[in-house]
Amino acid sequence: MIQLMSVLAVILCFFPLIIYSWKRLVTNKAYMVIAIFWTINGILYVPEVFQWQWYYAVSDQILLYYNLFEAPIIFLTFYYAFGRKIFLYLIPVFAVFDTIMIAWKGLNFGSGNIIVAMGSLVCLITNVWGIINFFKKVEHTDGETALVFICAGYVFYFGLFAIIYPYSYILESVKEKPYIHLINFMSVCLATGLISYGLLKYAHTEYLEEKY
Repeated sequence: MIQLMSVLAVILCFFPLIIYSWKRLVTNKAYMVIAIFWTINGILYVPEVFQWQWYYAVSDQILLYYNLFEAPIIFLTFYYAFGRKIFLYLIPVFAVFDTIMIAWKGLNFGSGNIIVAMGSLVCLITNVWGIINFFKKVEHTDGETALVFICAGYVFYFGLFAIIYPYSYILESVKEKPYIHLINFMSVCLATGLISYGLLKYAHTEYLEEKY
């Protein structure tokens, strides 16, 4: 079950890029960043899912560096999608936060756990904000509808991550429990499934005409 879910998760990670290329959404930078985000995730999952031995020696280091960029990529997506500078300002703010944590604890899982927790919390809040703003309006453009599916996907991703975080990053004794991996891959499948559907059905080449 876990192996099947993991393979499905890897495949779905590349769907946003496939849809982005197929529908020629190059004029929309938000869609571009979303495609890049999930492509990176897919690439990182491949050696883990297919158990490439060389990867285990460097996986922790790769994960530590990836954790520094995950939240800023989401902030950049929101800046391009909603046109609000607050999301752009969050990037250097988060970079300063990362620097402080690394200077305090070093580049290790001590600082990484805090960075992941803070980044996931802020990303979850921003995506919930996006959904709330969508439902405040009576009529919606296709671009706005695509974005609500994108936000919903990220809510599943970061929301379910809140469940597995204590086990994966804090309780080392249960870090390798199978159900932890199953929940993680389920969150990826739900997120990429919703996001891919939103891009496929509602995304167009033009930018949003109205900002929230």
